[in-house]
Amino acid sequence: MTKTDLRDKSYLTPNQVAERLMVSPITVRGWALRGLLKAEVTPGGHRRFLISEVERFSRERHTHDRQRPQRVLIVDDNQSLARYLQDFLISSGYSTETSFDGFDAGWKMQSFQPDILLLDLMMPRLNGFDVCRQVRNNPDTRHVRVIAMTGYPSPSNENRILAEGAERCLNKPIDEALLMSALGAAVIGDQGR
Repeated sequence: MTKTDLRDKSYLTPNQVAERLMVSPITVRGWALRGLLKAEVTPGGHRRFLISEVERFSRERHTHDRQRPQRVLIVDDNQSLARYLQDFLISSGYSTETSFDGFDAGWKMQSFQPDILLLDLMMPRLNGFDVCRQVRNNPDTRHVRVIAMTGYPSPSNENRILAEGAERCLNKPIDEALLMSALGAAVIGDQGR
């Protein structure tokens, strides 16, 4: 691809894609590496994304299946919080299941087949980082959106879970508006751009 070709088309940088889709640039790079979001590489080795490709990806990623509500698997060893989130999401039109540890989450991933995994980072035995890595490494589950949550917010925890493939990392206590924003991330046209 020549420089002229890049100038003739409407491209976005990874940071611009991240801003439009309300995720981190690490998430955008992960999507590109997994082949979910097609990128072109400049002669200088930088990824660029056609606007039409970003729009296609956004539509596919955020279009709800009209036959059923989106399925959210809530994985948190705090059973009270998991049940609260379950009640909240059911009242918001989602279908939910809960799991109170990372091992049980593996079984529920297969039986419930969620669209979204709402995942606590700090759990005994199998933590959220390991669960996220397993979800991303399994061809049957790598399409599942992962939204992490933690009561121990820190830049290192956030960077680590985003590097494992999560889209976002929400702090506990969970802000319901931020949760809803993360679950139904804005489609490009909704941002007035």
